[in-house]
Amino acid sequence: MVARVIPSVVNVRTTTFGGGRGDGSGVVLDRSGIIVTNNHVVEGTTSVDVALNDAAGSRTLRGEVIGTAPERDLAVIRVDADNLVPVRLGRSAGLRLGDGVVAIGFPLGLGGPTVTQGIVSGLDRTIEPGDGPRLQGLLQTDAAINPGNSGGALVDLSGRLVGINTAAARLEGTENIGFAIAIDEALPVIAEIRRRGGGARLWIGAAIGSVESDAAAVRLGLDPSTRGVVVTEVFEGGPAARAQLAVGDVIVRLDDEEIRSEAAFVAALERRKVGSRVVLELIDSAGPRRASVTLARRPETPAG
Repeated sequence: MVARVIPSVVNVRTTTFGGGRGDGSGVVLDRSGIIVTNNHVVEGTTSVDVALNDAAGSRTLRGEVIGTAPERDLAVIRVDADNLVPVRLGRSAGLRLGDGVVAIGFPLGLGGPTVTQGIVSGLDRTIEPGDGPRLQGLLQTDAAINPGNSGGALVDLSGRLVGINTAAARLEGTENIGFAIAIDEALPVIAEIRRRGGGARLWIGAAIGSVESDAAAVRLGLDPSTRGVVVTEVFEGGPAARAQLAVGDVIVRLDDEEIRSEAAFVAALERRKVGSRVVLELIDSAGPRRASVTLARRPETPAG
């Protein structure tokens, strides 16, 4: 059973501002390159690489974060591939206390997939993990879930995906308690991320990510109270490049609208038209400034 699932679990390797490195896990949902992980794995990153280990051999592909739901600690990554091995989906609603489960991921930088087994030890848990968002509807398990397991698979004993592991929900001073986002709760959120991220008509010519926590703001060298969207990549020749936006800029306002998340930014764009000129209020470690950007139609496949 585990051997069938391992090709569907990937190692997500990130680079953050200042050159820091991070490791997490992800789960392949679609053979055409769609992968789900935790938002906290990709938050504040400048680049994402996905290491695969399936029948096609070990290889690493550049990933694009197509959207996030920070309030649910979920993110969707796309890689340029059409032969991935998607995980089989299960139903978390059918789980009962004591059911056996297996956690698969890439914890602690050990260099390969790790498999731990346990039981479902709690259902519909609500956790407030320190600096992260309040997470509801979680599965609790005694299968070991450590840093690096974030975004990996929790599967039932038939190898079907029942949860997305989230090490962010670990509780201080506890042992043998791990948490996963129930797949029944995650799938509608993932579908919305894909719809929003894949279909947004307007484009500023940059990749962005939410700054929705004190820790994310501090990593950017900003006041902990700063909220907005951070520019993680500027595409050559696009509107953002022409307006001289730079990686690390945080957009806190679009015209007269306050921007506190990626969702708010996308919603603000959807109320405008191709060719509209908007004023962005930006802040970086050097201080605030403004930039005027002309919105363009999103290309089929943005260069990146």
